[in-house]
Amino acid sequence: MTPEELDRTARTLRHEWESPDLWAEIQRRIWWRRVGAIGGLIAAGILVGLLLTPVRRVSAPSASPLLTEEAMADVERTERAYRASIERLDRLAAAKLRTGKSPLLAAYGEKLRVLDSAIAQLDREMQSNDFSAHLHVQMAALYRDKQQTLEKVVRHE
Repeated sequence: MTPEELDRTARTLRHEWESPDLWAEIQRRIWWRRVGAIGGLIAAGILVGLLLTPVRRVSAPSASPLLTEEAMADVERTERAYRASIERLDRLAAAKLRTGKSPLLAAYGEKLRVLDSAIAQLDREMQSNDFSAHLHVQMAALYRDKQQTLEKVVRHE
């Protein structure tokens, strides 16, 4: 097919129709592309600004050894008071556990023996590493569980 024949065939295939929204749609899409490009440039500018900003390291205020020792002594004092209150609760529950014939009380007694064993083992670990926060959190959880169990024993009818 020659170029002239191709041109004539193309003219016969040409169709025209009204499309009033076509230019509005093209303009809207161009606008969104520009906005997207501008937004990307703004984001890139912020990222570059953050990367070029010198990082200031905020150091923790240096605590004097006295404050650290006072805080640790306060924690230890609070732990001793908490343990003493649980021991008083344990004495109240002990009589009930000895005289009770309920299977639930027997289960509570077994749970308390397991908790006491875990507390003793963790206490031995803490003696070698007293400053481990993880061990203190575990110990607090064990004592909390023991306290709740003892309260259930005391309230049991």
